[in-house]
Amino acid sequence: MKDETKKKARAQNRPSTRDRILDATLLLFNEKGPSRVTTSEISGTVEINEGNLYYHFRTKEALISGLFSRFEGAAAAFVAGASSAPSDDPARYAGFLRQWFSLVWDYRFLFRDLIDLLAVAPSLADKIQTVSRLMGHALEEILGRMESEELISVPSEDRQPLLANVWIVATYWAVYLNLQQRVPELNEDHLAWGINQVSALFRPYLSPLARQAFEETRTSSQT
Repeated sequence: MKDETKKKARAQNRPSTRDRILDATLLLFNEKGPSRVTTSEISGTVEINEGNLYYHFRTKEALISGLFSRFEGAAAAFVAGASSAPSDDPARYAGFLRQWFSLVWDYRFLFRDLIDLLAVAPSLADKIQTVSRLMGHALEEILGRMESEELISVPSEDRQPLLANVWIVATYWAVYLNLQQRVPELNEDHLAWGINQVSALFRPYLSPLARQAFEETRTSSQT
């Protein structure tokens, strides 16, 4: 009886075949890019036959959409956390920066290979715009809360350019490194580099207390 209970518990805790497919696809897409990954390679990584793969995802577009849905959920959770966080702790604001970068890092193929993805899954265009607007509003809210706590002071003429530049760098740093700096594979050092670039955008406007919190976040990303 105990053995049967243990088997049932293991079966319940094991990820579903669909989730294992998405996990493997994310790993391969991040490593090689969607255009260089075949369904045969995905099914081999999951250790299932291609028929089983097609049962869950009939096309590569369906795989991309499945992963983007995961990203949407994670982005929504990030926004909810940012909105409900205590507003009197500057370290929390610096932590938001690292959380977002970690999310972009986890789904870096979405940003690095965007043009290729839209060719395969054109339906992503509207979804990406929706997420971009959501994150833009969240960033503006975070900046407003920091201003109300006197952690940052941004002149009115600098506000929109700062928000736009933070969004561009925080979202497309991986694309810049890949295309402009010819970095073939990203690693944790590049993640730290990206965080430092965004920190540099905020730094001139931060109070001494907030500057210290951002500096600690930047330093921790390099260890």
